[in-house]
Amino acid sequence: MSPLALGAALLLSFISERDGNREVYVIQPDGQGERRLTKSPDADYNGPLTPDGKYLLVTSVSESDQKRPQRFWLHPLSGGTAKPLGPVRSVLHSPQFSSDGKFLFFEGSSTGLREVFRLSLDGQRLNQLTSNRQGNFQPSLSPTGDRVVFVSSRDQVAELYLASSSGGPAKRLTQTERDEWQPQWSSDGKLLLFGSDREGADRLYTLSLDGNKSRRVTTEPLDPFTVEESASFSPDGKRVLYVHRQRGHKDKLCIVELATQKRLVLYESKTDHATEPVFSPDGKQVAFTLGLGGQSQIYIIDSDGKNLRRLTTSKGPNWHPLWTAPPSGTTQRR
Repeated sequence: MSPLALGAALLLSFISERDGNREVYVIQPDGQGERRLTKSPDADYNGPLTPDGKYLLVTSVSESDQKRPQRFWLHPLSGGTAKPLGPVRSVLHSPQFSSDGKFLFFEGSSTGLREVFRLSLDGQRLNQLTSNRQGNFQPSLSPTGDRVVFVSSRDQVAELYLASSSGGPAKRLTQTERDEWQPQWSSDGKLLLFGSDREGADRLYTLSLDGNKSRRVTTEPLDPFTVEESASFSPDGKRVLYVHRQRGHKDKLCIVELATQKRLVLYESKTDHATEPVFSPDGKQVAFTLGLGGQSQIYIIDSDGKNLRRLTTSKGPNWHPLWTAPPSGTTQRR
């Protein structure tokens, strides 16, 4: 998520099922000011903040319809009624706003075929940017907003493709016999971070768009029972945060310096499942989910591995933390 220089205190949004339904909450990083943002019979999932800092995107999944249709909503952080955005779909995944606040990019489906779409924020213009029966997934928009990278299985395996954010032909970026997934841009737009099993194990890689050169992020042995996942760049693009899982071992939250491949074990869980780590906009803190099912809670730790503290205290599950920097003000929903 792009940091917002709005001069307001940071917030984290997260999902909680404390009231028997999946709803979106927000809370300050010191654990104060917790409040419920959504209140509906649907299952609600938190998404990114609009670039102007006024609205949080929420994906609502109908609990009353067997087909479980989905819809985007814009929830004002300063109060008022949420606004529906775009059409109802059977799938709405990977939403991301353009930095100018004019468009929302996402993976969607209404026919069973996954495609990449661009939707104007007034909801009036919906453009399908991809079209093939093998599917197109996980779009990620460049920092400048002119390019979008996504995953496609059009050549029998899941590979990374690059296209203009306004549509047109796509260029294949990766050429392997195995799968690639979850591409993300560095803040300067020079690198892509993604996962791949190209060497027989789930590992993280970067791809330089200058020369199309890829490199493994870590120097960990290629053990097929070890997985690197839930990765993201630091805001300055110099580090990668990820979860290290190994069969028979404890989960680890790790940070790797890209220049040196030096690894810091930020947190090693004693018994619980650790996942969903996310850098704060200034890169100084990491929020993550610890625990499984009804026991999961949100924690924060400094990015040097110090000062671990539990953020949520209500009976869980509480999960999927996302940092946000809203303007002054608060509250609710439809």
